[in-house]
Amino acid sequence: MSDHRTSCLPHRRTEYYGTFAFGAVILSCFAQFVFARRITGELWQVPATFGLGATYAALAILGDGIVDRWGLPWKRRIFLAMWIVVVAMIYLSPVRGFFGIMVLPLLSYGIFLFGWKGATASGLSLFAASIFVFGYYYGPNAMIEASMSYLAAFAFTAMFTVITKKALTAREQSEALRLELEVANQKLHAYAAQIEELATTRERNRLAREIHDGVGHYLTVVKTQLDAAAGLIGTDTAKARTNVEKAAKLTAEALDDVRRSVSSLKTDAVRAPLAEAVQHLASLGEPTATVTILGTPRQLPPATEHALFRATQEGLTNIRKHARATNALITLDFRDAQSVRLEMADNGVGANVANGDGFGLHGMAERLALLGGTVNAGNRLEGGFALSVEVPAPQPAPTR
Repeated sequence: MSDHRTSCLPHRRTEYYGTFAFGAVILSCFAQFVFARRITGELWQVPATFGLGATYAALAILGDGIVDRWGLPWKRRIFLAMWIVVVAMIYLSPVRGFFGIMVLPLLSYGIFLFGWKGATASGLSLFAASIFVFGYYYGPNAMIEASMSYLAAFAFTAMFTVITKKALTAREQSEALRLELEVANQKLHAYAAQIEELATTRERNRLAREIHDGVGHYLTVVKTQLDAAAGLIGTDTAKARTNVEKAAKLTAEALDDVRRSVSSLKTDAVRAPLAEAVQHLASLGEPTATVTILGTPRQLPPATEHALFRATQEGLTNIRKHARATNALITLDFRDAQSVRLEMADNGVGANVANGDGFGLHGMAERLALLGGTVNAGNRLEGGFALSVEVPAPQPAPTR
């Protein structure tokens, strides 16, 4: 509401100034009927002039309201009506000379209303009408004399009006720019809120993947060990104890993994190299996976190593939790200088039970997509399930 009132102020002020200018000129001209020593003409010209003056004033005062109600085309119609009224008035007025300045407010109105061509044409027509009245009543010499006097008044009025119009246009442009900046600022705030919400959502998804891939994996293996211990506790106490000890060790590792995830950027700094970390994961739980390293392991970007580590965890979790497999294979391939491949396979029951479209594989695909990587998974023709992950990892150029 306050913005609307503020935006209306320049327009309202212009109306007030224009009304004041018209009123002041009309009053000063008609004051001559009181103070002039000699009034020429016939008696009927006095009320006719006052009637035309009232019409002129009414059009000047009510014109903006008419335009607001009926539309912009009425501006030109009002101007034409005022032109006819003011010319008739200066010709019918029994007071000569100074009365001709009645056209000056209309000159300003024309400058505001038209472009430079229209304003020039309307100004010249008003100047000609004001001067010709002297030639009509007093002869050509009087017309030349009057033109010298009126020229200064017309020039000053035109110059002052042009300067005022430019100032008002600059103010309107400044106001429009201010409003545009406010709108842009509001949009920026909205975009910032959206970006913040998106960042929050991404962080939540990242934490969900970390919990699922890290803690979820360890809890799966711990459960496997404890289930095995429960089955052996009555028949093979020593082996059951071994399984419980392994579960306790895995629990400690799970706590370490949680600490690494919480410290986020420190995660990859404290983890063993990828090949070693994958071999360690393969040795935990049943079935114990066979690891094959192809090519020479090389140092990868921390984010890439972390993604491949989590992919291995997720693959092993699915094998040990769903696949009912007795054999699992892991291949880590460094032979391509531009990428690294991780392949996993098992001889279990396949995706019908393994639920290959679950949150784990979906989170894995999201994590690797951020790095430009791809994930392919599906049942093997010979039975079981296979997972293939490839992520860009260009080999650093040798230093000289």
